[in-house]
Amino acid sequence: MKTYYYDLHVFFSRNDGYSIPIALESIDELSEYEVIELAIEMDLFQEDGDQNQVDYVLNIDEVEYNQM
Repeated sequence: MKTYYYDLHVFFSRNDGYSIPIALESIDELSEYEVIELAIEMDLFQEDGDQNQVDYVLNIDEVEYNQM
């Protein structure tokens, strides 16, 4: 198993949104859909329905993860 780090970004408008840093252990990198589904299961979104506002999911490194 390897730890993968992701930045899941929820975007409401051009100037309004937030990022969710996620660290997951997996054999392979996960798809954007899989990361979003796990974030739902882990209850990481601030509001109900935020999962529908995900703008992007980026694979980041441990340093970036720790800076978030």
